[in-house]
Amino acid sequence: MTRVMAVFSGAGRSGRGEASWRTWLRRSLPVIGVVAVVLLISVIAFYVYDSNRRGAIVLSNDLITAIDRRVEVQMHAYLSPAQQFLELAGAAAQGRDVAEGGPEAERFALNALPTVGPVTGFSYADPEGNFQFIVRNEQGGYDTKTIDVRDGNRRVTWVRRDAAGKVTATETDPADTFDPRTRPWYQGAEKSKKPFWTSTYLFFTVKKPGISLAIPSYDADGKLANVLSVDIELATLCTFLKQLGIGVSGKALIIDKQGRVVAYPSDDWLPADRPDVTSPLLDELGDPILTRVYNRLRVEGFGRQVLDIDQRRIIVSSEPVKMLSGHDWVVLIVVPETDFVGFVVDSGWAALFMSLIVVLLVAGLTGLMAWRSVLADRRASAAATRQQALELRTQAFVDLAQGAATADGLAGENLQGATESAATACDAKRVAIWRLTSDRRMLTCEDCFDRTVDDHTAGLEFHRDEMPHLFAALDKGAPIDATDAGRDRRTSELFTSYLEPLGISRVYLAPIVAAGQPIGLLSVEDPRQGDRAAGLAAFCDALSILLALRFTAAAPGALATSSPALAAAVMAPPAEERPPDSFLQRQARLERTLLQQGAVLEDVREASIDRAAVGVIKLPAWTSVAQRPSDGGQRTAMDQIVHELRLSIERSGATYAALLDDQIVVAAFSPEADSIGENARCVATAMLALRDRLIEFEDQWSTSLDFRLAIDIGTVMVSTVGTEPPTRSLWGGALGVAKVLAATAGRRSVAASETAYEVLSGDFLFRPRGSYFLPETGTMRTFVMVGRT
Repeated sequence: MTRVMAVFSGAGRSGRGEASWRTWLRRSLPVIGVVAVVLLISVIAFYVYDSNRRGAIVLSNDLITAIDRRVEVQMHAYLSPAQQFLELAGAAAQGRDVAEGGPEAERFALNALPTVGPVTGFSYADPEGNFQFIVRNEQGGYDTKTIDVRDGNRRVTWVRRDAAGKVTATETDPADTFDPRTRPWYQGAEKSKKPFWTSTYLFFTVKKPGISLAIPSYDADGKLANVLSVDIELATLCTFLKQLGIGVSGKALIIDKQGRVVAYPSDDWLPADRPDVTSPLLDELGDPILTRVYNRLRVEGFGRQVLDIDQRRIIVSSEPVKMLSGHDWVVLIVVPETDFVGFVVDSGWAALFMSLIVVLLVAGLTGLMAWRSVLADRRASAAATRQQALELRTQAFVDLAQGAATADGLAGENLQGATESAATACDAKRVAIWRLTSDRRMLTCEDCFDRTVDDHTAGLEFHRDEMPHLFAALDKGAPIDATDAGRDRRTSELFTSYLEPLGISRVYLAPIVAAGQPIGLLSVEDPRQGDRAAGLAAFCDALSILLALRFTAAAPGALATSSPALAAAVMAPPAEERPPDSFLQRQARLERTLLQQGAVLEDVREASIDRAAVGVIKLPAWTSVAQRPSDGGQRTAMDQIVHELRLSIERSGATYAALLDDQIVVAAFSPEADSIGENARCVATAMLALRDRLIEFEDQWSTSLDFRLAIDIGTVMVSTVGTEPPTRSLWGGALGVAKVLAATAGRRSVAASETAYEVLSGDFLFRPRGSYFLPETGTMRTFVMVGRT
């Protein structure tokens, strides 16, 4: 069989490198193509975005320059009519005081003011305090206020007019205390002796903030003759600034060189109900961007720049606008860069999204092609694997058939070769051949090969009472393919007592049938699944036919000797035919184990007891014995079990008992070497009594305690716990062996080691259970203690 595997592995290795390279290339090319497409699209998208962005920035600079010029032109167009109006009004006044030039100036103002949109009021004052004020009213007409201080009498008169210019009322206001000579426009013009633009201040009459343009007039002697002024409410100027469309969210402001706001594109930026109102600075408007801009302008000066503010790029343009009067103001334009280049980002994202769709389509098609290629490779690999498995099993079956055709058939070493070949062909962990006894109540292991340890065992037996579902399925003669043996009803008992301790969950059972009746069983334990399982059922069925031919061709005598464990089930062999003392063999193996670890048996002899009889009862999960049975009163099931244990120990004479989690340990030992038989009988009696009592509890409580028992005789270690009086604790040696046997024992059964069998076989009935391997004992025979003889 090794030769067959070498042939197949060698054939597969010859073209493996080239096939692997082709497979890698076929699977990688689509991925490389997708990566190349993604990189190309990314480079193109970045280039287009960068080019568009730089172009948009150039256009935005040109646009802002155009806006600056537009604002300057419109400011001149907006404010120059006011100065032209004052110049014409001055020509009408002809340097006279209010008393002389007032009537003519009033007629001119009433006709000219409706044509000068920005101007809301006209003031005419002289150095004596005489004053004429014409202002637009809410009805669309113009009211005239006259203050006459001639002859030392102060008279304040209001003439009200409607929209048609008809006088509707004439009123006097003796409480009026207005003096034009105290107003900013008068003082500024008088001081500068030229046209003067005021800062923002509160108009006295209409109680609204605004700015004024004042022009002084002098007589031939150079004395101040009068001051003419026009008022422009900031609301009107702010409306003009609001109408300027600068990007999406940009704004234009008019400020002076100190950063104080002259006009702002909003109606509520400056309070209008306080006479002491002053124009705010940029950082007093509550706008964090304008505050940052103001701080940068104070440090870096005016001009055009791009500022990074709160992870946003802000374009700031602060160009001075020289007014007609020579007053320098600054038009401040603040606009986020995204207002101009945002469309580039949006178009870039749109292009990227469309490119992503293209990439996804390409990737999807490539992935589909790659997946189909992978599926094809998998199918080809699976087909090759199945073909190889079929050929391997075919060759194995041919070899087995040739062996069966020899004179010895499948007996002896040929039978062991059959299990080895079957384990290799099925890639299984273990393969065993079982024979059904003539009374059809017991399966005996003819040979079992374990690939993990490369060893054979035989003699293990399964009883119909222990595994009724398995025997019932065997009687039907149908194979069993249990992928989860613990969940399959037919193999659940086999899993609990045999497969689970070995770490096996899957098993394939092929009945060995002759003349329509099952005579044995082929078990393939933990076989390879998937494609390598191809032909497994056919191979096992064919091998079971060969085994059926072998069993039916064997003579009765051969059948009787083929399983030497059967003879041991009847009675113990005569003393002279008994195998060598198993205890001495265990002692020798223990001594070799200690030597390998750098110790000798004499070092542990003082802390050990030779030939102690130890029994272990393995209980179910604690939740099963923590409940209170219906007839137990306040005691739990564990309390009653411990109570029965105490009674059994008292009756048997055992000298030691302990409860360790889900295990109960019972032991008997004494210093005298010839008392081993008595100690072993004490423990065996306690085990059988407790087993019977636990079975009664199951029937009485209508539950399954799922208990298992085991007994061993050998060396144990003793440690003394420092209590008063001192307490001894047992560990290691025979106690560990008994725990392993209890964990692998059948439900409700008492497993016994070979040393226990040798000591107790004269007083108790045993049946063989099979061989078991432990590092400290080697391969030892195990038995099931049925009861007393």
